[in-house]
Amino acid sequence: MGRRGAPRTAAVAWLVIALPAASILAGLWTLWVAAGPGSVDASPDRIRRMAQVQEAALDADEVAAREGLRARLHLSDGGIRLELRPVPGTTAPQLQLVHPIQARHDRVLSFRPGPEGWHSESRIAGEVAWRLRLIAGDGRWRLVGRYRPGVTVVDLVPALPPMPEPGPMPEPGSPPSPERP
Repeated sequence: MGRRGAPRTAAVAWLVIALPAASILAGLWTLWVAAGPGSVDASPDRIRRMAQVQEAALDADEVAAREGLRARLHLSDGGIRLELRPVPGTTAPQLQLVHPIQARHDRVLSFRPGPEGWHSESRIAGEVAWRLRLIAGDGRWRLVGRYRPGVTVVDLVPALPPMPEPGPMPEPGSPPSPERP
């Protein structure tokens, strides 16, 4: 009778050892996936993290919106032609191609002046729906857009809506001005 209970006892002993070991291994694997080389929490923006809140600097977006900047990329086999209106200066902008999943695949393309605007001999290739960020050489402004595989023209716009110029401050004690439609 003692022999019939022995295999059952051995199986329970293996479970007592194997279940906690499997839990520890699964926890370590989860930690590696979450914080490892393929983590998706990568952003090319400078981000400040405080009290579980992430704050991105929007200064460059505000400048682009206030100045009414717009850009159009013309994609061809010969490279990329950039039309930028109004022309914000003579410093060559950079085009960041931000991969939607893996930050290690991000690319930066440089432009040089040409007769029809800025030109880059690089190409946007592949079947990736890149997030595009056109940034001033000095980082003062930024335009954003999305490349979809197969398109030949991409518009880049400020990430923020146009901001109205601030009006004069009302005198203390004066009634508020009526809202305009």
